[in-house]
Amino acid sequence: MQASVVAVLGRGVVPSGSPVMRADDPGVLGEGLFETMLVRGGRPWLLDEHLARLTASAPALGLAVPTSLAEFVLSACAEWPAEVEGALRLVCTPMTAFCTISPVPPRTLSLRVRTLPASSGLPFKSLSYGPSIIARRQAAASGVDDALWISPDGYALEGPTASLVWLDRDVLCTVPPSAGVLPGVTAAWLLAQAPSLGWRAEQRVISLADLHAMSGVWLASSVRGLAEIRVLDGIEMLPSPHTELLRSLVSHPPG
Repeated sequence: MQASVVAVLGRGVVPSGSPVMRADDPGVLGEGLFETMLVRGGRPWLLDEHLARLTASAPALGLAVPTSLAEFVLSACAEWPAEVEGALRLVCTPMTAFCTISPVPPRTLSLRVRTLPASSGLPFKSLSYGPSIIARRQAAASGVDDALWISPDGYALEGPTASLVWLDRDVLCTVPPSAGVLPGVTAAWLLAQAPSLGWRAEQRVISLADLHAMSGVWLASSVRGLAEIRVLDGIEMLPSPHTELLRSLVSHPPG
């Protein structure tokens, strides 16, 4: 298996077992942000969009984001073999910034999903990631692949580590950030491609019951790509004829 790459801002690539945070770094207690992105062909996909999301989130934590993050990430990716897809995690704390690159884990393309009550999470990727970890463990313990958070009034929101995307006839949709979800980078990119497919794009909310009537329902994330929800709370959903087209678009983006 390909070894991981670890890089620290100001120090460059370091041995994978090297310490990267001080014990008194507030990031140890969750005061920090992270972004996860796919490394494809030796370059991070949608790097500018991920850095824009991190930068937009930083004021909520009073975090100063280094201006050299793009250069730093690209230099780390230069140490990763271009022929191997990698999962890159960039972490910023009040005292440091570092990134790791590791092989992409096996992808599950057809999902069995259970719903869970929405946690009181934050609309950015804080290092306080407990609710997402717990939700995925609850899903695994119940014999399914992933979870979908539902609001108290019955609206579908997002997965613990993925955005909800669905097709309503000729409208490709995702949940708006105003609903309290993390703005999905991959989901936004997909919606931007909708016109080239002859569709429109919208951000809207959807009830759990209405999801079953859609022309396709997926969870989208940077590293995992696009996975179709085929079973939701034990109820089978019809396969979408559009899944392969969208999955191919994500796997082989134009340009």
